[in-house]
Amino acid sequence: MASFSSGTITSQGVGSSLNVAGIVSSLMQIERLPIDKLIEQKNGLDAKISSLGSIKSSLSSFETSLAGLKTGNSILANQAESSDATIVNATGTSGAVAGNYSIEVSQLAQTQKLVATGQADTATTIGNGTLTIDLGTISGGTFDSGTGKYTGASFASNGSGPFDITIDSSNNTLAGIRDAINDADIGMTATIVNDGDPANPHRLVLSSTSGADQSINISVAGDAALSSLLSHDPAGTQNLSETVTAQNALFEVDGISITKSSNTVTDVISGVTLDLKDENLGAPVTVSVSQDTESAKAAVEGFVNAYNDLLAEINKHTDSGYSSGAAGALASDSVTRQMMTFVRNELTTAPTGITGAYNNLSSIGVSFQRDGTLALDQTKLSDAIVSDSNTVAELFSSTDGYATRLDSVVSDLLGLNGTIATRTTAFEDRISSLEDRQLTLEGRLDRTEARIRAQFTNLDVLMTTMSTTSSFLTQQLAGLANLNNQISNR
Repeated sequence: MASFSSGTITSQGVGSSLNVAGIVSSLMQIERLPIDKLIEQKNGLDAKISSLGSIKSSLSSFETSLAGLKTGNSILANQAESSDATIVNATGTSGAVAGNYSIEVSQLAQTQKLVATGQADTATTIGNGTLTIDLGTISGGTFDSGTGKYTGASFASNGSGPFDITIDSSNNTLAGIRDAINDADIGMTATIVNDGDPANPHRLVLSSTSGADQSINISVAGDAALSSLLSHDPAGTQNLSETVTAQNALFEVDGISITKSSNTVTDVISGVTLDLKDENLGAPVTVSVSQDTESAKAAVEGFVNAYNDLLAEINKHTDSGYSSGAAGALASDSVTRQMMTFVRNELTTAPTGITGAYNNLSSIGVSFQRDGTLALDQTKLSDAIVSDSNTVAELFSSTDGYATRLDSVVSDLLGLNGTIATRTTAFEDRISSLEDRQLTLEGRLDRTEARIRAQFTNLDVLMTTMSTTSSFLTQQLAGLANLNNQISNR
């Protein structure tokens, strides 16, 4: 692309005093005005796209603030406290009934662990074959903790298996077998432990998930070496040793006996997650559940703040500049201003079917200010939550609730075919069109500069020729005058 800065060419005309470079530069600045206008338009469109990006971010934050309100969980949140978190830790969610619960843990859930005999290294070939793994319950018989073996026991599958794993030349080492079991994703984990034995320190360790019905049974079809390492039937041949027995958690809640396969329990006390940490038979732990009003208030406050932030962001980018002196990049874009109208309309329409004292935003302390922002009366909101949290939650989460409707509006605005995306695409298309026009004009400008430069260079040459001719004629005339003077003096 040609450069038209007068500073880049400083030579005068080739023979006259005509400043060809300066004249061409000045003329090209005028010729370039249409391109400068295109660049200005492109910059304006880039600013619009950037503004839409900022608004999109604020809309996403506003949508996030609606999540807990839409489900009602934020308003109905509970807090649970344990008198001894080292025994039972408790976490409140939503839907719990306030009260105190006495909990005694007599047994924690465990995962079964089986250990294979040691190997010299992890990379030596062991053998090929097929491992058939099943998970289930061991019952009856006796267990020798010294050998880690059962005598006279039976095994009953839990119905989740069996699972076949192929061991071949690609994975027939100890490390390969470990990886094959883990990759199978069948509810058990394989690791290799170095026990320090000088000859055969590398031992494969198999772990199931917790629960009494997660004991491991392995049959092997294939090479004898593979079978002698991994065949394991609690009711028959056991080539692995059990170091930890699979078992359920056993505990009581208010005297009611409960059995669970995991130490994390979510379905015993509604709205409360219990994490069993240790046994405390005979020394009950008290779990106290109460309404979490602070979380509920924080959710509504977050919603109000996110709305006000969104309003401020849209106002900034659509400001006409009449009072501020600086117009926003989207000042002339009525479509963008309409987005806030869509959101505001949902807040000015109360949900249908909500009865009682708390049936609109103002009744729980949320009100519009003269500048369009929302204000929150914390005391009024707290009173409403304590008095009737279910109705407050319904105000946001019902089919026609504020959060439900607002989430739908915002999702539409942010969607693939929403306002943000379509406006951004429209601006990008206009930029592309302007860039095409600029390329065309730049090419035309190069040709124009060459033509003008040639014209003024020719003019310079002509003026130089005329100047030379003028000097010659002047000299000739002066000579004739001198000759005439000489003749006259004779």
